[in-house]
Amino acid sequence: MAAKEYFGYTVNMAENISDFGIRLNYWFLTNRQQFRKWWVILLLAGDIFILTTCITQGLLLIIRFRDAGNALINITETTKQIGKAQAVLTPKNLSQSMVATTPHGLGRFDFSLRLENPNDYWLATATVQFEGGKNKLTPVQVIVPPKSVRFAMALDVEPITENQVPKVTYSIIEVKWEKLSLVQIAEYNLDVKTEKLTQTQAVLMSRDNTQRLVTQVKGDLTNKSFFNLEGLRIAIVLTNGQETIGVRSAIISKVASESTVPFSVEWDTVLLMAQKIEAYPELHSGLIVK
Repeated sequence: MAAKEYFGYTVNMAENISDFGIRLNYWFLTNRQQFRKWWVILLLAGDIFILTTCITQGLLLIIRFRDAGNALINITETTKQIGKAQAVLTPKNLSQSMVATTPHGLGRFDFSLRLENPNDYWLATATVQFEGGKNKLTPVQVIVPPKSVRFAMALDVEPITENQVPKVTYSIIEVKWEKLSLVQIAEYNLDVKTEKLTQTQAVLMSRDNTQRLVTQVKGDLTNKSFFNLEGLRIAIVLTNGQETIGVRSAIISKVASESTVPFSVEWDTVLLMAQKIEAYPELHSGLIVK
């Protein structure tokens, strides 16, 4: 074993220990307090980094949850808006009343169905098929403008069994919708009024010179619009409370602008006196004489 002097000390050492190892150990021993201080600083820095990272990620998570909640609210609100838009873009169905069977006279009957269009901008063209007569009935087409009431009618129907009230059924084969512009809506809102509606019984002379007692409704139609109209059909409905007791239609071949024309309809039978007489002019732009 050899002895060497290091830093003023004599050290006995084995042959296999190098000078560099001794010097490194000595340097470590003399600086270990400094190492401990930096190790503590490093641990504190690591703790601060981890804590900062956790706080930052927590805040980011809260923000993401908030954004996700706002996005969900926006999606819900957008869905509602889409639903409202679809409600505007898609028309509501026509409102239908119970089909009525009323006497026409001479052993025949009339079928009628009340249709109401609840939409503001949609025009409906409905095709109605009535069943219940002896012969197959031709489908009836009715134009129902926005916010209006119209009647589909099958008149002068012969029953399957003579002198027996037919059991009527109906089906709406097709409804065609057309969205109208404001100009088109104005055309369908023609200023036409029916006035002085009265119900009476009258004696008419038949072709064979025999007298017959009929029910008659008379009235005046006033065209206050600036358009001449041709082929105007008017549905006449007689009711007692909720019961329909008679329906008829009159066609006025021509009515000039700002003029009044009389009209009348008859039933070949005696009807009860109606509590209410209603007239529904079937107005549409096709009546206007260009």
